[in-house]
Amino acid sequence: MSEQIQRNNIKNLELRARMPQIFRVLAIAALAATVIAIGIGFYRAYGYKEFRMKGLPTELSKDVVAEINDYERRETEGDVLKYYIKADKATTFTDNHQELENVFLQVYDDAGEKFDQMTAEKAIYIPAENKNFTAFFAGDVNIETRDALKVKTDQLTYNKETETADAEELIEFSRENVAGKSVGAIVNIRDKTLELLKDVEINAYGNGEGEFKSSDFQRAKITAGHAFLNQLAGKIEFDQNVNINVTPNKNAGELAQPTDIKSDKAIASFTDKELKQIDLNGNVDVYQKPTDANAKWTKTKANRAVAKIDKELKQLELFDNVTIETTANDAKPTKIKTNYALYEKDADKFQLKNGVEIVTVEDNQPTTIHSQDAVYEQSNGKIFLSGNAEIMQGNNYLKGDNLTAQLFPNKKLQNAYVRGNAYLKQSTPERTTEVSGNELNAIFGNDQLLQNANVVGATNTVLIPANADEYSKVTLSALNSIKLNFQAGLLSQMQTEGRTTIMMNAPNNKPDASNKKLTADAVKTVLNANGKDLAKAEAVGNAELYIEPLQSAPANYKTTINAPRFDCDFFETGNNARNCSATGKSKVMRMPTIATANRGTQTLAADKLNAAFNQQTQDIQQFDAVGNTKFTELDRNGIANQITFTASDEVVRLRGGEPTIFDSRARAKAGEIDWDTRNEKSFLRGNVSTTYYSQKQTNGATPFSDVSSPVFITAGDANFDHRTEIATYTGNARAWQENNYVRADKLILQQKQGQLYGEGSVQSLLYDAKKKENGKETIVPVFASADKLFYTKDKNLLRYEGNVDIRQGTDRIVAGVASVVLNDKNEVSNTVAENNVIITQPNRKAVGDYAQYTATDEKVILRGNPARIDDSENGSSQGAQMTVFLREKRVIGESKTEQNNSGRIRTVYKVKKQ
Repeated sequence: MSEQIQRNNIKNLELRARMPQIFRVLAIAALAATVIAIGIGFYRAYGYKEFRMKGLPTELSKDVVAEINDYERRETEGDVLKYYIKADKATTFTDNHQELENVFLQVYDDAGEKFDQMTAEKAIYIPAENKNFTAFFAGDVNIETRDALKVKTDQLTYNKETETADAEELIEFSRENVAGKSVGAIVNIRDKTLELLKDVEINAYGNGEGEFKSSDFQRAKITAGHAFLNQLAGKIEFDQNVNINVTPNKNAGELAQPTDIKSDKAIASFTDKELKQIDLNGNVDVYQKPTDANAKWTKTKANRAVAKIDKELKQLELFDNVTIETTANDAKPTKIKTNYALYEKDADKFQLKNGVEIVTVEDNQPTTIHSQDAVYEQSNGKIFLSGNAEIMQGNNYLKGDNLTAQLFPNKKLQNAYVRGNAYLKQSTPERTTEVSGNELNAIFGNDQLLQNANVVGATNTVLIPANADEYSKVTLSALNSIKLNFQAGLLSQMQTEGRTTIMMNAPNNKPDASNKKLTADAVKTVLNANGKDLAKAEAVGNAELYIEPLQSAPANYKTTINAPRFDCDFFETGNNARNCSATGKSKVMRMPTIATANRGTQTLAADKLNAAFNQQTQDIQQFDAVGNTKFTELDRNGIANQITFTASDEVVRLRGGEPTIFDSRARAKAGEIDWDTRNEKSFLRGNVSTTYYSQKQTNGATPFSDVSSPVFITAGDANFDHRTEIATYTGNARAWQENNYVRADKLILQQKQGQLYGEGSVQSLLYDAKKKENGKETIVPVFASADKLFYTKDKNLLRYEGNVDIRQGTDRIVAGVASVVLNDKNEVSNTVAENNVIITQPNRKAVGDYAQYTATDEKVILRGNPARIDDSENGSSQGAQMTVFLREKRVIGESKTEQNNSGRIRTVYKVKKQ
């Protein structure tokens, strides 16, 4: 019995010895998990006493090693108190885990003065490897830190290895003016973050009376499905149905308004314990509510927003798919759509960007506003628009680069001042009135009808009748100004004169000049501010521009341009056109004033056309055509997305959309094409692709067998000389028909001579060879490479020069030069190879200076000084001339040769082992 008591005493002493170390680590870890949440804290339920953590081991030892009642311990370093711990009971079990009851723990700062305090009804300590452990706290867990953070929960788990603390049930927290709760929390001590897992609710108060108490000074309440607190960043991130209610502090003033905010995600930022900013993302919905003292309200929606808070919502910045409804009184709201908005509550101002639509009032005659950017001062009734600004009210339409509008109190348009590309259109059943200029001022009455419009400087006014059978479309021009007066909203007086035809004759009838005439259903002209010179002209409806040189010459053309509409610009002086831009399907016809053999009528068609003129001669200087363009002269045609024609050199430049030139024999495509119509040459650059409609169209200049199948040639660049019929392809040039091809750095096709020349990295598959083996005859393709290639149609001869390498099946010929004669089936008839000839077959190699291959008997006559044959099975032979039978294991040596040598034959036989 005394021995048993002694053993128990020893165990008790061991437990007492270990307990300070255990509780010191446990206390520091548990409290560190709470201290990091400086701005907010934990939160949780109350009243459960059992351990319900998911991570609690299901099987713990029930065999007690030792028990200590009324445990109490103070740990010091020198004279400084580090921590104090006590428990009603401490029990150690055989698996080394400890259980504590009614735990009380205080952890002191470095000075031993201030402390963090924690209590719990129960605690379980489970040691692990590497001095790690897991601690479980249960039952009325209370934490109060030295910086006034208070936490209540019922279950808490701490893992030393991961430095995380988990609370799986309701947790409540408060610190100064912030309080909240959540179901579940994860604290990362290392990263100083806190994750609130479910049913998050956080309240921020306007004073410091926060701990689980309501207050008349509450400013913000935030609920969400999830939250993440980052102590280092000083921010709280919310997601999953975020709802925020901001109630102004009573010190904010009588006009302060409450605000409801919703979004998928939100980030709340606190400064000096005050909520200052909320970043919102996803389905943002912000509603600033009216009050008894302030009837103004604003509703906004966007993909993303940033809210600035100062006792109330002071500023709201909205991004992407923004919609706004706002009113300063009980009237119908103004509706706004944009992609960016900045709302300043005190100024009652909206800054809008990136595409704006404003509908001031929705009724039977709404005022609708569009622009790239806008500023809307709601209380002042002013709108500032910039970039493609437009206002529509009833049958009136205004637009310009910049526009300033003043609204009546009922939010209808009172007046508008337009700067830059100013334009006014009024549509009635009888006609459409168009007014344009640089600056325009329009005034409207209370009845929303236009009263007058004034335009200063060079200007145009166009009247387009609704009934074209009885009325003409009128274009009016003014030198200095136009004043339009309206009665009952209809045009009543206009002080100007109109002209629908513009004649532009050559100044002083200079002999090298041209006359021009511009006609259309409607022609609108704009003059410079000096009142003397034309600035612009617009011809609408069946427009035709005719240019006729005063003298005939081979280089002079009569030019007619037809298009639905022309827009012409003029030189600064002289009333001479600088360029005319044709919109819609346009067509140009140029007829030579003197006919020549190889020149004909030129036509140019496009969706849009610009004609530039020479200031001295007033003749065409350049055409710029865009959209489905086509240029034609005689049999030759050119198409592209854009064509530029310059009269000085008569070059047609095709650009964009796959430029193509074609005639009755072939077509060619490239990234850029310059067609010199005067010298009958074409220059193609970038991804050149040519299709000859058949091999016959190349005049046999390509070594392909099928005369009726098309021939394709591609290259980086190409030059065509249409007179000499020579085409030069450079840059990875490749010509092919079906499976046959030739590739080189440069290919030159001479159609008249029926010749093809290739240079640089030549590769080809142009012909086949017959191969007899085992009594069967097969056709094998022949691959060849060399530095140069020459093909002559008349001799049906292919000549390869430089680093020649010819392969047919398993046979290979390497030489300096090789000439290949083809039969009418494009099969090899014979091949002559010269200079360092090497012929290889499986297990056999032949070397010489000259080799002649004949396809009929598949033999090679090899000459050299000496010629040599090595056979891995039969030995080697050498001599001045030798005949190799490719399909037989047979070699014949001959002493006679044209070469000057001894004529001796030497053979070495290889004896096979039996």
